[in-house]
Amino acid sequence: MFELIDGHGGEPRHALNARLISICIPTCNRAALLDEAIASCHAQTYREFEIVIGDDSRDDSARQVVERWRARSDRPIRYWRNTPRLGQAGNVNRLFARAQGARLVLLHDDDLLEPHALSTLDACWQRHPGLIAAFGTQRVIANDGTPRPHATASLNRDYRRMPERAGSMTVPALAGIDQMFPNNGYLVDTLAARRIAYRTTAEVGEACDFDFGLRLCLDAPAVCFVDEFVSISRETALSISTHALPAMHAFAQLRDSVVPAAAQAARADALRRIAPRAASAYARAGEPGEAWRVLLSKHYPMRERLRARFFYHVLLAARATLARPGIRHAV
Repeated sequence: MFELIDGHGGEPRHALNARLISICIPTCNRAALLDEAIASCHAQTYREFEIVIGDDSRDDSARQVVERWRARSDRPIRYWRNTPRLGQAGNVNRLFARAQGARLVLLHDDDLLEPHALSTLDACWQRHPGLIAAFGTQRVIANDGTPRPHATASLNRDYRRMPERAGSMTVPALAGIDQMFPNNGYLVDTLAARRIAYRTTAEVGEACDFDFGLRLCLDAPAVCFVDEFVSISRETALSISTHALPAMHAFAQLRDSVVPAAAQAARADALRRIAPRAASAYARAGEPGEAWRVLLSKHYPMRERLRARFFYHVLLAARATLARPGIRHAV
């Protein structure tokens, strides 16, 4: 079954299929990687799924990949070429709206699902009725597919994905605050995903994935973490070069969010972890006022102020200030 549609017309409202999982793949100019992402979907042990693709590419390469899968796919594939392009938030939200499953998975076009991903995440729903989302650990690979075991261990350790936290989380907000909730590869209630929705770059900068996960977990009555690899994160040249950009936006969102009392300490700890990168990112982005605000705040740990990195960040902020005369420090 295959549906091929151009443009961005709305879809008729329909009842969501309780057992169907919609795998939503936003893609843009990465046809070869899209092919691998689709292959990882077809390798799933859980077979009640559809693939829904929104294409922001400038040419027909992605469409050609999808058409090749048409000949051998036994699962529904629905594809739209966005004209004009929708951007990340618009593309993702359109896919959420087009999903026909009661639950969906967001899969970026450069990442992959482990073969048992849907089965593992679906099992969380069977064990913990009332879930809004379930997620697991991520494996890291290089751009060419080479496993990165040390990067894998660091990623999951840094994002607090530890065995002792497995199961339904008593304080769901912690999954968003600690960045446990991944950028993709999670299973989420479709209506919740539509309600929370992605916000645009104009609203949240480069931290749209973090922003969605944080707001979802702050809103959710229950989320579940399973200590198993369910997705594979690829280190592309673009992902490495832009790694630091979301820090300043994530810092602001975390600082300004209303969180439950049980999560206040976790937020304070998360802000301390993010502050050095946020200060650097603000300075590099030409926002010295915000850089100084972070550097001089309680969130920048005192122990960090004794290290060379702090003085380097001060230097970056000073240079950014000199480049923008008249900027007053916001403390």
